[in-house]
Amino acid sequence: MDCDVLIVGAGPVGLFLAASLGQQGLRVEVFDTKPGTSQHPAANANSARTMEHFRRIGVSAHIRQLGLPPEQSPDVAYFTAISGHELARLSQPASRDAVAYAKAHSFTWPTPEPPHRCSQLYIEPVLLDAARRQSTCNVHFDATVTDLAQDAEGVTAVVTLAHTADRPAQVRRVRARYVVGCDGPRSFVRRSLGLRYGGVASEKRSFMGGQMEAVYFYAPTLVEASGKAPAWQYWTFGPTQRALIVAVDGRGHFIMNVQLHDDETPSADVVRSRIAQALGADIAFEVKSSSAWTAGHALVAERLVVGRVFLCGDAAHLFTPTGGLGYNTGIDDAANLAWKLVALVRGSGGEALAQSYDAERRPAGERNTAFARNFADSIGYVALPREAYEQGPAGDAARRAVGEYLAFHARHEFVIPGVHLGTRYETSPLLTAEPGSPPADNANLYVPCARAGHRAPHAWLADGSSLYDAMGQQFTLLCADGQTPDASAVEAARDVLGEIAVVVPTSADAAMLKRLYERNYVLIRPDLHVAWRGDALDDAFVNAARRSLALDPRDAVGATAQAAPDSILQS
Repeated sequence: MDCDVLIVGAGPVGLFLAASLGQQGLRVEVFDTKPGTSQHPAANANSARTMEHFRRIGVSAHIRQLGLPPEQSPDVAYFTAISGHELARLSQPASRDAVAYAKAHSFTWPTPEPPHRCSQLYIEPVLLDAARRQSTCNVHFDATVTDLAQDAEGVTAVVTLAHTADRPAQVRRVRARYVVGCDGPRSFVRRSLGLRYGGVASEKRSFMGGQMEAVYFYAPTLVEASGKAPAWQYWTFGPTQRALIVAVDGRGHFIMNVQLHDDETPSADVVRSRIAQALGADIAFEVKSSSAWTAGHALVAERLVVGRVFLCGDAAHLFTPTGGLGYNTGIDDAANLAWKLVALVRGSGGEALAQSYDAERRPAGERNTAFARNFADSIGYVALPREAYEQGPAGDAARRAVGEYLAFHARHEFVIPGVHLGTRYETSPLLTAEPGSPPADNANLYVPCARAGHRAPHAWLADGSSLYDAMGQQFTLLCADGQTPDASAVEAARDVLGEIAVVVPTSADAAMLKRLYERNYVLIRPDLHVAWRGDALDDAFVNAARRSLALDPRDAVGATAQAAPDSILQS
């Protein structure tokens, strides 16, 4: 084998996965058709869960320094035009205050890493550096995967590498144990597997539904000309167009999304006209780049695993970007898959462990696309009355009424700890479901829950540190009652799982953690989801460890049923 894992696509999902695998010593090769990291801003919102994953690979503190100036509040504001009437505003803490804010509001944001507003433009280089720092990880740009063929032992890829200053043009055959497609909505990997998206496509709305143009531009006087406080997102509701303008760096660079009319071609003149309408004033600006995309999608691939090939990110699901869920769902995909690939490559995982990725992440994709579609409906169908554009008492009253709704919508779309932290795998084949019912899956409210399958609840410890920082890079046994566990039971689990970090809290923390986790012992996976909890390290504990790696004999049936068809294996 030339490598353990071949990743197609070096966007944020592929690079995060590569860094995660490289840190565990896996041999990773990444190929991307682009000449380098993105030069056009795309994703602009990092969820709390994404930032938790970034913390696990050691880059969250660096990323939190990027994006808007540390003192600028990443507000979401709504206008008739940016220089016109402000209709509503959702105030949010500046990045320098975000962690302190989360600590003070831990009843709603129980996380060490609150959301951070920062463009993919700045995040990709950090993830690329994290990947390339691993001696076993290589990232290749100007490299196109043109063929994939898998068999019972591995996958063979044909890669065309363009001529660059560092290498001659060449065609390589690369043999890998596993392949992961992180290559976007037009995924070559997905198409090579014969898989299609399912769900809702190109849903029409007044906004965020149809053909869109994303324009990257520089307007250094925009905030000053608006006469308003700076914001992160500027939504405009003009009488003839709507737009979303996002501040990229707080220093004059913005990305604007506008919806094109059915008969409209996104020419340079159209783009400049649309920017001018959104600004509502004669403000100098420079267009740097633009790209077309389609809003109104809520799509998930019909399968995320075929044999030794996996789909992650936009290759697996496609979102309308309301709520910022597409990129963040992709990072969560990669965190789920990374530890499973480590176990599969090391030979500690059962055959069905690969299929558990589909069993856990395809429902998560369906959940999150449904949330994003709901947010898109909430903003995309709202209609402003004619009076909202008039001066005088009638106009003031109309704008107040519209503002009340938009203020409600803003909290509905952007204050979503339940979406960020509430993904759960209660029906996973890797665990035994607990009796009773979990908390409701509510977008705007997260209720910490330590049931098997849920994200392990976070806590700040008495010394000010995060519980998450005490957990190992592989499995963790949390002894919530503060008692040192029986060594023989831990060794029995280590015989199954390999590395296990044992966390025994101090007496100052034990009572709090016992209340939070409700059991004496909790087995926590590398992606910080609960695998099992109980009051004794008995046979149930060891069986849960085996089941976590699909070593339960009952899983063999599922593995056989989900094996790749011969026609796909030979394609």
